[in-house]
Amino acid sequence: MNTLELLAETILNTPIGHVEQTVADILKRNVSFNVIEQTPIGQTEYIRKIIISADQFPIVSATVRFDSKTIPQYILSELLRKKDGIGTILQKYHVIAHRRSIVITVSTDGKKITRNYEIVQNNLVWFQISEEIRLDLLYACQNC
Repeated sequence: MNTLELLAETILNTPIGHVEQTVADILKRNVSFNVIEQTPIGQTEYIRKIIISADQFPIVSATVRFDSKTIPQYILSELLRKKDGIGTILQKYHVIAHRRSIVITVSTDGKKITRNYEIVQNNLVWFQISEEIRLDLLYACQNC
């Protein structure tokens, strides 16, 4: 297994709520989490765009869809603050959820992974996530 494959495996196997910390551990430095945009797209539905970056390089970017009708009010309140990631919020409230993979795609050059998945709690989809993981930037930042 080459270095990019090992990085991919590490990130893909990271539990919900630990991606930011895993990236920081790989890079041996702090990373930043930012909610770039969070917009209502209907009466109860939202789109949230986030980036986990290191030294201004976007290592992980994701678009999240959620419906305020399907998640508890206390989770929604945290989301609307635009401060923390979904996994961090779920951990804070001791919510047990799992990731249901829809599709994982590796670019032909092996430098980027995209994956679509759902975060499910009690057989109810709380979040639909489309994520891009830049293995090339993760590798480059590991060596700078």
